[in-house]
Amino acid sequence: MAKLIIDGQESYIKNDWHYVDFRHVANGYDTETFTDDELIEAMESVVDRFDANYGITWETLEAALDRIISDRKQEKQNDDSK
Repeated sequence: MAKLIIDGQESYIKNDWHYVDFRHVANGYDTETFTDDELIEAMESVVDRFDANYGITWETLEAALDRIISDRKQEKQNDDSK
């Protein structure tokens, strides 16, 4: 997905991740579904936790979705204990 961009005097590598990439990973979960808002939340999580030493990979997207699942379970436990 990385692209070399040569724009006049400036050259750089562009590595875009789109909503559909997150949806693709989300669709790979057998027992979980994700709302559009949750996928945007996952995208925000990836941005907030970005580390240039590691970049963004398919596993990064999956980890963000796993955090959403974990948060859901924690919220359910908190609700059940009330």
